[in-house]
Amino acid sequence: MRFTDVHTHFINPSNAFVLDISDNYAKASEADFFSVGIHPKTLKTFEELTDNFLALSSLAEKKNCAAIGECGFDKFSPLNVTEQEKIFSAQILVAQRFKKPLIIHCVRLYNEVIRCLNKARFSLPVVFHGYNADSQTTKNLLKYPNINFSFSERTLTGFKSLPLIPLDRIFVESDTDEKTDFAKLINNIAGVKNAGFDEIKAGIENNFKRLFC
Repeated sequence: MRFTDVHTHFINPSNAFVLDISDNYAKASEADFFSVGIHPKTLKTFEELTDNFLALSSLAEKKNCAAIGECGFDKFSPLNVTEQEKIFSAQILVAQRFKKPLIIHCVRLYNEVIRCLNKARFSLPVVFHGYNADSQTTKNLLKYPNINFSFSERTLTGFKSLPLIPLDRIFVESDTDEKTDFAKLINNIAGVKNAGFDEIKAGIENNFKRLFC
């Protein structure tokens, strides 16, 4: 059975029919679809940005580059918020230049992400990957029609804000779990949304095609 995986760290997943978007840009040429980004915890010093940014910019213009990311903010990054903002803002500009969606990594700094997106007047699609924020944060993000949400098996467990999010903004992902059971993940979403498996699966596939194909 074919599933759409909006964020994975495995170029060749065990399910050959998974549509693969990876931020592992060292191997990006091996993927049918990939995203390219500088993770907020990748760089240990701000000075490392130059070489990474050149690699990102070079790959971003390729036709099979479907998105920029994962990028964003992380409370536990070795870089301070000001440095993270400069790195994230630079990637927003790349996304705007090449008209690519953003795959966002965010840990406890959602206001900072929104501030940067607003400052850049970013109107292209945005996907918060591994989403697990609280209901109030979710309500605030839903005010922006270009913001979407992706869930893994790990982040969906115990997540109480899913009922707030309409199907046309939902994605699924494996992230770092190569053994993700997508059928189980979609069934869990269907249970929360009081919908059928086929409806949820088709909706997620349509979302993927609309944003990335």
